[in-house]
Amino acid sequence: MNKAYILLLTGLTLSAISLRGQSDYCTTLDQQGLIFCDDFESSEPLTGRYFEVDDNNGEFGVQPGVGRDGSKGVRGLWQEGEVDAGGLLKSFGRTPSNYIGQHANLPDSNFMEVYWKLDVRHQEGWQGNGPAKLCRALTMANANWATGAMAHLWTGGPNDQYLGMDPASGIDVNGNLVTTTYNDFANMRWLGWKYGTTPMFADQEAGKWFCVEGHIRLNTPGESDGVFEFWINDTLQQGSYNLNWHGDWNADPDHYGINALFINNYWNAGSPVEQERYFDNVVIATQRIGCPEPVTRVESAPNGQEIFRVGPAGFEWDLLPGLSGEVIVSSVLGQVAQVFQVQAAGFRPFAPEMIPGIYYYSVRLSDGQIIHGPALVR
Repeated sequence: MNKAYILLLTGLTLSAISLRGQSDYCTTLDQQGLIFCDDFESSEPLTGRYFEVDDNNGEFGVQPGVGRDGSKGVRGLWQEGEVDAGGLLKSFGRTPSNYIGQHANLPDSNFMEVYWKLDVRHQEGWQGNGPAKLCRALTMANANWATGAMAHLWTGGPNDQYLGMDPASGIDVNGNLVTTTYNDFANMRWLGWKYGTTPMFADQEAGKWFCVEGHIRLNTPGESDGVFEFWINDTLQQGSYNLNWHGDWNADPDHYGINALFINNYWNAGSPVEQERYFDNVVIATQRIGCPEPVTRVESAPNGQEIFRVGPAGFEWDLLPGLSGEVIVSSVLGQVAQVFQVQAAGFRPFAPEMIPGIYYYSVRLSDGQIIHGPALVR
């Protein structure tokens, strides 16, 4: 069967500037009720957007090529036995202190309902199943980091292969703030653990991107109608719809709503080996976000010199003298379909096992440049 391959990105060129994958996710996102979006393409340091950044001694941070489709993303590296591999703390809305409120989006708003979403991937060959903590949306109730509602998403289920929801609150059913600091376990109410249906931490899922979205709605003061639910790749995993998060605490307009998102790389038992996971495309909003396919582009120079392209029967390239590189072609699920080396000028036919569908290629050149894009196999 003949296959027609259509290059969806054009203008792949070489110049004195670096070619690199860049995500247009946040600039093209048409999101109602948007509070915050970060595709990690900004040259601004993370400390300019988050009120706290744990860079794990330089082993947690933005890197080129580790995000969706070869764009920028955040890499977290666990050493063997390491528990805490870094994280990001983001505030939004009204907050109880100047420190927590650093870089808060919409700082005069009270949010009683929030959706949040992030893309996460574990390296190929990942070991140990789920690495415990992933993220949580929460109410920072005072300057001492006492917490109200805590919408935890973390590992659980059989063999720790699943993501689960573990809602908790530091406000009692009568509306009294009883926690005095962060992780004040002695004074928390736990509202019901549930784990999902997608084994995203199983061995066979390593190397794939997953889109995780959570939703929290605080209860009407005095009622038990609060919500916590979450999706993976737009598939609802679990939900609770009768929660008493705060009693009548939010009847007082001076009290706080949902005002923080924590993204964690915290593995209580420690990582069994040195390994990495990656984050991209963080969104916070007041309405459902979903998992749209990220839009990518390749920055190019005006000289129009094409050095890598997809032809009707395979990949073609024409590199400058001294350059070499590696090409990795993957399916939309992150499964590697073809890997080969390039130098000088040449041609490589498509792998015969590449069935019709969308594929993504990434060309990593010896001088650090990256070219990437999708191709549609018909």
